[in-house]
Amino acid sequence: MLSPDTSMKDDYVSFSSKNIFRTFLFWPRIFKLLWETHAPYLMGILFVSLLKGVLPAVVLIATRELINHVVGGVSKGDFRPVLLAFGFLIVLNVLSDLFNIVDGYFRKMFQSLLSNRVNLKIIEKAHQMTLQSFEDADVQNKLQRAQAEANYRPFEIFVQILAIISSVVTLFSACAILVAWKWWVIFVIFLIPCLSFYSFLRIGQREFNTYYRRAAKQRESWYLSFLVTRDNSFKEIKIFQLGHYLRGRYMAILKEFFKEDKFLAARRSYTSLVFQIINQGACGFVVFLAVYSAYMGQILLGNLISFIQAITLTQSTSQSVVQGILSLCQNNLYVKQLFDFLDLPEEEEVQGSGQKISGIQSLEFRNVSFKYPNTERNALSNVSFTLNKNEKLAIVGKNGSGKSTIVKLITLLYSDFEGDILINGKSIRDLNKESFREKMGVVFQDFVQYEMTVRDNVGFGDVKDKENDQLVWNAVEQSGITELVQRLPNKLNTVLGKWFEDGQQLSGGQWQRVAIARAFMRNADIYILDEPSSYLDPHSEREVFGKFEQLTCDKIGVFISHRLSTARTADKIILLENGRIIEEGTHESLMRLNGTYSEMFEIQASSYRSTDDSESTEKNAYWSPLVSTSAE
Repeated sequence: MLSPDTSMKDDYVSFSSKNIFRTFLFWPRIFKLLWETHAPYLMGILFVSLLKGVLPAVVLIATRELINHVVGGVSKGDFRPVLLAFGFLIVLNVLSDLFNIVDGYFRKMFQSLLSNRVNLKIIEKAHQMTLQSFEDADVQNKLQRAQAEANYRPFEIFVQILAIISSVVTLFSACAILVAWKWWVIFVIFLIPCLSFYSFLRIGQREFNTYYRRAAKQRESWYLSFLVTRDNSFKEIKIFQLGHYLRGRYMAILKEFFKEDKFLAARRSYTSLVFQIINQGACGFVVFLAVYSAYMGQILLGNLISFIQAITLTQSTSQSVVQGILSLCQNNLYVKQLFDFLDLPEEEEVQGSGQKISGIQSLEFRNVSFKYPNTERNALSNVSFTLNKNEKLAIVGKNGSGKSTIVKLITLLYSDFEGDILINGKSIRDLNKESFREKMGVVFQDFVQYEMTVRDNVGFGDVKDKENDQLVWNAVEQSGITELVQRLPNKLNTVLGKWFEDGQQLSGGQWQRVAIARAFMRNADIYILDEPSSYLDPHSEREVFGKFEQLTCDKIGVFISHRLSTARTADKIILLENGRIIEEGTHESLMRLNGTYSEMFEIQASSYRSTDDSESTEKNAYWSPLVSTSAE
């Protein structure tokens, strides 16, 4: 038998009633999710639903008895049976209202808890995934499908299950009343809803296929909306006059969705109309038989009313059961998408011994090669270098040469590389990832600008000490933004960015310094800066690298920079080209080599030498020691 974990992507998006019903294999996981959400609420809802299912048939019997007692009491002159029947009917109506109130309360609470739990599971799953998976477009589509309907779809499935259970109980109760009259009328009433099942199943499958294919377009529409409404992109959209173009692309997607929805709605409405006409004809025939039987004196007036109500109830309930099963089949396909996402590969926990480390003394790349998923060309090929405590490594090279890939491998964001990376002489694959990452302070090239307080932005570097003012201020001072933070309205508690009330926007260079402070917040053994000066002016860059040099004393430092003026401060420099190390050494040795590094350095230095004196005094002061070195 096919298990729910089996990948059946193509099967589930092609029409097959077998494939649709195979999604019911997820029911054990659904009920486990419901039970774990809140067992008492779940049991309360189930119990009340069963009572609500029985109640309509009991009301029919009570109504029948009341009418029969009224008719019989006129001849007998005894009003007490009528009064008792009437009182019983009132009690049933009060109980019905009470059940609805209790059921509404339980459902409201359970819906909120279930939505929260599903969203938390999606967030937890995203946190546990590998970068390789997260950068996959198919994974992002699955995430979109899971997230888009997480707030209501799981609860909707639960409600449909309850409705089917309640309707089935009502259906059997109503059928029991009709069977006592003419047993074969049940098949007449059931026939049409059963015949409609296949037609509506095809429509439901088509609707699901349409929504399934929309995931990529929905992400695109979200991104277009995000661009137009995000403060970071507002300036470019205004200057380049992109507003009408982006709005046009957004509207084109919405129009495409509306066209599909209109077609599906028309198809469903037409099919519903046809079967409703046929169904009403069948039920009309059965009601006529009941009326004729009463006219001929074969049944009492109360029985006639109860039979008519039972026929109507059976008809509507059987339709509800069929439609509920169809909707459940369709919603089960969504559940399949949810569990598809939750079953995606997670970041593997530590292999081998999973040894925790107390400190990092050395870092070595030994013949490391790596290629990104779904690519043919190596991003790194046979890269080898060694770093020891109290050494700083500068990685330089053109865009796309593999510099940031080295950072991703050091930080174990990707682990499927060839060769080996050694920490203290032990393979990085055998280390406990969490304890290893605790020893790192990293500033990524695409650092995050948290629309939160300064304390959060800096303190996230070591979140357990986020409330320690002294440590946060130390990190602020080491990144050179003390004066900036002191000027903010609420200092460390000032919200940054413009997304939330009273937020203070920073320049690109200031945001970058905040990100550097976040890395400096952590008492790490390895500090990694990936393009840490891309937003910084020369003075700020010099200050940051001065602090970096102090911070990495007795530590390991790795930084990537296109500005070779900073590379000369490193103990080692490696120059990458097409994923290979083509030159390696100190700044002085590479300049004497007179190779690619020397040529790149001279190109950058000459741009400062050629500036007007009035504009270049400050910059040349920054480059002067480098120029004299190159003259050697």
